[in-house]
Amino acid sequence: MQEKQSVNRRQFLRMSSAVGATAFLAACAAPAAPAADSGGDGEAMAEMISLRYQSREPERAAGIAQLWKEFYPQFQEANPNIEVEFLPDPGGANRREGALSAMVAGNAPDLTEWCCSSSTFFMQKGETLSLQPYIDRDAEEVNLDDYYEAQFDPWTLDGDIHLMPRFTGTQVIYYNKDMFDARGIEYPPHEWGAWNWEDYTNLLRQLADADAQPQIWGTSNYGLNANWLSQYWIRGFGANMVDQEDNTHCGLDSPEAYDALTWMRSIVHDEPLFAYGADIGMGVVELFLGQRIALMEIGPWNLGVQADGATFRWDVAPMPDGPAGHTTHQSVDGTMVWKGTAYPDESWELMKWLTSPLYGRLYITWAQKQPSRKSLLPEYASIMRAANEKFEEIDLDVFTSSVGQDIGGPEEMFAEDLITKNQILKPAFDLVMLLGEQPVELIVDHADVATRFNRGEINIEDLGAELDKLS
Repeated sequence: MQEKQSVNRRQFLRMSSAVGATAFLAACAAPAAPAADSGGDGEAMAEMISLRYQSREPERAAGIAQLWKEFYPQFQEANPNIEVEFLPDPGGANRREGALSAMVAGNAPDLTEWCCSSSTFFMQKGETLSLQPYIDRDAEEVNLDDYYEAQFDPWTLDGDIHLMPRFTGTQVIYYNKDMFDARGIEYPPHEWGAWNWEDYTNLLRQLADADAQPQIWGTSNYGLNANWLSQYWIRGFGANMVDQEDNTHCGLDSPEAYDALTWMRSIVHDEPLFAYGADIGMGVVELFLGQRIALMEIGPWNLGVQADGATFRWDVAPMPDGPAGHTTHQSVDGTMVWKGTAYPDESWELMKWLTSPLYGRLYITWAQKQPSRKSLLPEYASIMRAANEKFEEIDLDVFTSSVGQDIGGPEEMFAEDLITKNQILKPAFDLVMLLGEQPVELIVDHADVATRFNRGEINIEDLGAELDKLS
């Protein structure tokens, strides 16, 4: 059984930093570069190292290009023997599979950025370089205490951290102030813990209009499925999709998870409050910008999109509490070093720069994203507003105050994450949440299969037959 470590991450780092790191670094360090003739002036020139860095930036790709123009000369001045080829976000539905093929073939980029479960996927496939010896060596510079408590949970394997954060995005509620004003409805509160899921449900009832042409719903997100978009609500009800003490156990078999799933299904299918269905034909951002929903559950990565596209007044509010207390999602967007890199030391040097306060400030400016480092949180609002005056009226502290209080968590990952979510749980979530054709009990039944598969009690070749029994 593969279980989550019982030792706290920072406890482990304190125990491990004194031993092992020096020996590991000595073993994996690149050989010393041969001296080259500098043209007769008697000075040795270091060998030029070439790295490839694969970016991921679907929302503000043009901004990231500008960021790189400002960032790279500073990096190269400090590291004149390292040149970096910046690879823009390639996009595409098959990016993960293509990247894995490149890794297997031995020609992948040295550093690659990933979102959500894809970040853990490559770690579970054994394609990521453990960063722990470097983190231990450069502990003061890296400063893990500058990140929210659960930041590295999805990226820790056998006690070692394998990725560093690209940014941290807090899931909040965006709301259309014009729609609230037109109905004489009070805006949501702006303090975490000031409202709950029942307040939220009642508010959605006041804003939804099933008889309107076209129909208006209260809210939506990217889709209530077998991933982080359901997990933050499940946590708010006091449960977890992935058992936090045993990542082979699917926690959707608990009474608290059942209550959460029942409520989620009810606001989609019992009352048309949450826009979700195969026949809607629009994504959550289009629904909100088109004023087909009055609120939306989304993170700060949409701030620039919203500022550019909204034709109405809007603001943001915290996620409502669940019955068990505060809840939100803190995004899992990270950068990995490919284990096949010929230059692990130089790749780590670039990684440190990509997660530095300098880069964080540039990322806020050009990509309008929430920083991962807690030390940058006090600067976030002022940098954002200097970059775009449209944020003057937006309560940006809603995002950062959650990180400062360690509210919420990242996407929960199974021991066999990709297959569990996509092949075992997603079919059940689609039938229950998307189509409304089955009761919540079907998800509970699939959760049992998920647990048995993660524990090796069901082989991959027998998985289809097991799921057919539940049809």
